[in-house]
Amino acid sequence: MGLFDFFKQKSTAIPEVTRIPLNRLEADISKTPIIVELFRTPQHLRDDTWYKAFYSNVATASFACNTPQLLVGPDGFPYFILKTPEENKLFESFCIQNMKDDFLLDRGWGVVLNPAADKSADWVFTHGDIVSLHLNNEFATATDPAAIQNIEFTKTVGTLKKEEKVMIAQPSADYLPFATRHALKLFLQIQGVKRPKVMMLSSYIESEVIRKLVFNIHPENYPVTAQLDYLMQQVGWFLPRQYIIIPLSKKSSLAAGFCDL
Repeated sequence: MGLFDFFKQKSTAIPEVTRIPLNRLEADISKTPIIVELFRTPQHLRDDTWYKAFYSNVATASFACNTPQLLVGPDGFPYFILKTPEENKLFESFCIQNMKDDFLLDRGWGVVLNPAADKSADWVFTHGDIVSLHLNNEFATATDPAAIQNIEFTKTVGTLKKEEKVMIAQPSADYLPFATRHALKLFLQIQGVKRPKVMMLSSYIESEVIRKLVFNIHPENYPVTAQLDYLMQQVGWFLPRQYIIIPLSKKSSLAAGFCDL
């Protein structure tokens, strides 16, 4: 999902939810002009320093809400709309740091900043970005800023080699929060996975622990490879960008390690 083609496809607004007042001390109005100034920097001039400044300020910066509050993006997922406050005009203050705990995590939403009439947006946070903020108190953990310059969301879909030795476990709430599990469960049920399941595989590569989330999304059920790839990317929308996810064959001996999502 490109930063400047966020509305390339027609977006369908969903009914407005009850307005949630979020005036809190954490919403820092002094950080709002910093974000405004950062957005004036052209894409091709945004370097590591730019991204560091953006990520260190955006979570607690004060934004205004939009009416309607929500839109459905071209990816089919819901995004809460935040806008730069108008100068010399009172507004109800919202900040992402507060919103994530109040409703973003529980409702499985992302956030879009300043969607415009010319079908652009200043920034797009997937729900997985919100989960990353929740777990690590920062966005884009272990992610190279240059790699997401255009905010193209491409989830790493891994594979499992036959000779690979793995340990099977269930992801803890510190890795996969309960709210995220619930959101994924509802999504997969809508996609036809009647009883969604999950497990985590851990392996060691040169003393580094590599974790992979596995879902009972079976390649055999998707004869068209593009359908499987698309579903895995959709699942990835709910997860931090650095997470690796894999589907698993019905015939795999590891399938016994699944537990209900």
